[in-house]
Amino acid sequence: MDVGVTVFFLATMIWTAGVLCNMTTIQPHPQAFNVDPTPGRPLLLSKLLDPTKSSRRGEGISLRGKRLRAVTILEAPYMMKKENDKGEHEFSGFVKDIVDKLSENMRFDYEMYVVRDGTYGTLTENGTWTGLIGEVIEGRADVAFAPVTISSEREQVVDFTNPFMDLGAGLLLKKPVTEGTNVFAFLEPFRSTVWFSILGAIFGVAILLYVTSKLRYRCNVGKDDYDNDAKFNFTNSLWLTYWSIVRKGGEPAPRSLPSRILAGAWWFFTLIVISTYTANLTAFLTVKRLVSPIKSIDDLAGQTAIQYSVTEGTFLYSFFKSQEGTGSVYERMWYTMKANDRFPPTSMKGVDMVRSSHFALIEETPFLEYTVRTDEGCELMLLGKPFLFKGYGFSTKRGSPLKKPLSVGILKLQETGYMSELRDRWWPKNGCPLDGQTSNVDKASALGLEIFQGVFYVLGAAAVLAVLVTIVQVVYYRFIKHRKLPDATEDKKQPTHYRNGILRRTTTDVNLF
Repeated sequence: MDVGVTVFFLATMIWTAGVLCNMTTIQPHPQAFNVDPTPGRPLLLSKLLDPTKSSRRGEGISLRGKRLRAVTILEAPYMMKKENDKGEHEFSGFVKDIVDKLSENMRFDYEMYVVRDGTYGTLTENGTWTGLIGEVIEGRADVAFAPVTISSEREQVVDFTNPFMDLGAGLLLKKPVTEGTNVFAFLEPFRSTVWFSILGAIFGVAILLYVTSKLRYRCNVGKDDYDNDAKFNFTNSLWLTYWSIVRKGGEPAPRSLPSRILAGAWWFFTLIVISTYTANLTAFLTVKRLVSPIKSIDDLAGQTAIQYSVTEGTFLYSFFKSQEGTGSVYERMWYTMKANDRFPPTSMKGVDMVRSSHFALIEETPFLEYTVRTDEGCELMLLGKPFLFKGYGFSTKRGSPLKKPLSVGILKLQETGYMSELRDRWWPKNGCPLDGQTSNVDKASALGLEIFQGVFYVLGAAAVLAVLVTIVQVVYYRFIKHRKLPDATEDKKQPTHYRNGILRRTTTDVNLF
């Protein structure tokens, strides 16, 4: 029994070796595998799909001389209609330039029409598709030359080329009113604590200057005819600290060593304070900040003051609708949008709704950037960071051989930099700022009178105070003190005495207080 099994096993091995040695002479089955018989190379197996065609769908397909029927949608700046010199309407736009370049490079012709319902395509309740996707599925168009967002739902019914543009979803809102101008805007560069600290420093230095000068004068320190200690009463000391900080000269001048040390340190302090204030004041007066209650998609979902929605028939419409039952923030937003029932039929209608009411439009960022940049009144702005990143591609019928050559053509345009050139051409960089700020590098904003109201109020108050003080002094010296004055002919000699070899008056006319 064991001998028989051994013989059978040896016979099987010999037969297998013979088959392997002669495999190159065996003809493969027409639908099996091809074998590369080249000597010295490993056996290469490749699946044979069709003996007369390439193994990859669309490989080797040429569009030269073919005429394609294409469907598109009108939306700036991708595809627009304009009137030429002959009075005829012709297409223009970002997508039109791409298609023309592909047609030139690949030598194909095309005819294009606008989709009737003006939508990109969504799945209806009866299982049919609308818009561009529906036109391609039904075979009325060979390809959709339009910025169709690539999604998993659409990918199940049509084929997409390689994306020719990346995108995200963003928020469009009308620019809010800028912050109300504060009457005392000149105080804004510093906080109140800084202002009170500076005010305290002014009085502190004045008191210290007055005390040191009075002490030196009382103790007969220094040279009386040079040091000016007698002139530094509290009023003059406070005046010195004030005119130092406003960069104006005045009297008396500090001449003694202690007063010069104190004044030098105070002047250095005021130099830093004024320089910092000037630099910060420039920023506060030239940059107008916007107050926006919404900074992200979460802020938009968590408020009810501003209504929001997406354009009907777009990818974003289908996306939010598909979030039912997920428990995400997008589900809450979808139910809010359904309750408001303000779905614009087109993207431009949504922009008009933003301009005319308290409304936020959720749309794809390339369209929003173009809309904000080209807005005539610069009334629009983008909010927050983009989310839900996708790509734009051309759609063809499922299994269509057009996908491969069109994808290769798009990749070549990207590699040569032509796509970037088109992007710079159709999306201006020097238009309105995307964040809504009024300051622009190309146009400096002029300052209005409201910025200087507080300064004029201070000047007016000082003028009124000066007039009142003048009136009070005139009345006092004219009618009150004049009656108390002794006879002008009476000789009032003031006693004098010598100190440090210098004749001094023993009077209180030198106001030390």
